Amino acid sequence: MGDCPLRPLTEYLLRGMLKDWSQSGICLIIPQPLEDGQEITVSHIVMPSSKKATVKWQQDIGKAVYKVGLEIKR
Repeated sequence: MGDCPLRPLTEYLLRGMLKDWSQSGICLIIPQPLEDGQEITVSHIVMPSSKKATVKWQQDIGKAVYKVGLEIKR
């Protein structure tokens, strides 16, 4: 076998707090910024299954903490 180049990490686990939740969106408090337009999977004990969501906005609220608005994909 030849050398196999390392692939960039495309999936990782990020823990945060659920601040607000509705049928169409989620607001999270997380310890690092995400990219606007980034698609992520959200899992939480309140939700019966994982949800795909898109980052719509974010706000640096200080001390390496970010408030992030997600739109749930249907």
